[in-house]
Amino acid sequence: MATPTNVTFPNIVAGTLRIDPNHSDTTQFGVYSTGTTKKHLLGTRYRVGDRVFRYARAGAALNPQFGAKNWGQYSGVTGGNVTARAIGDTTVDILLDATTGAAAWFGTANNMVGGFWCQPDGTCKQFRIIVGHERGDNADTIWLDLDGPITRTMIATSFMEIAQNPYYDLRGTNNDYSSVMGVPVTAVASGSYGWVQTWGPAWVAPNLPVSDTAKWRTTVFTGDGSLQSFEDATGETGHQVAGFTIDRTGNGSDNPPFTYLQISP
Repeated sequence: MATPTNVTFPNIVAGTLRIDPNHSDTTQFGVYSTGTTKKHLLGTRYRVGDRVFRYARAGAALNPQFGAKNWGQYSGVTGGNVTARAIGDTTVDILLDATTGAAAWFGTANNMVGGFWCQPDGTCKQFRIIVGHERGDNADTIWLDLDGPITRTMIATSFMEIAQNPYYDLRGTNNDYSSVMGVPVTAVASGSYGWVQTWGPAWVAPNLPVSDTAKWRTTVFTGDGSLQSFEDATGETGHQVAGFTIDRTGNGSDNPPFTYLQISP
């Protein structure tokens, strides 16, 4: 069996993040820290006043002017679980192959912690968070530990789907098929770790003047992670809501930079 990390999601920082008193160690700049060493579980929540932050990994360089997008995708598990499972079980086994990400996802033990596991069918579904797993390569069978017991029996080969932790591979990219998980608080190099803001007062680069028309207060993310007024967004439907404009604006020319993020409280 895998060794679970025994966490409850969302994991929350208790107390205050450390700031180097000499202001020289950028890995100890509180919420503005970055570095190549992972210091918290991905998705860890930290709150300061009205602002909420989540700990994340940059799969490509992150620019703090733009929303950072989740580049991960889900995968169906070919063949489903290998062994039948009973009500109350908290582990499932899967056969790794190219569709499951194999070594890229599971080549390090617990690399997928905070990711999603789902077993849907035509009448019901079960959804859990992955809290631990063994390491494995292509063609290996490994065990996944779930955050709670399953509530119905599962025959062998029951269909299932998995996805990475949504804070594992954030990218600053112009893409219309990905969602913003947060706005970086500082530049984060590819492969490094840092914090993204998900709630509260923030600055995000506007794509067009926003809230420059009466009652236009809602802001949305565009393809590159910048902001537009909801009403300016092409088609006016389907865009991810960023939040609302904080400051008082006027007609025709205002381009306010401050928005109240409403991604994850």
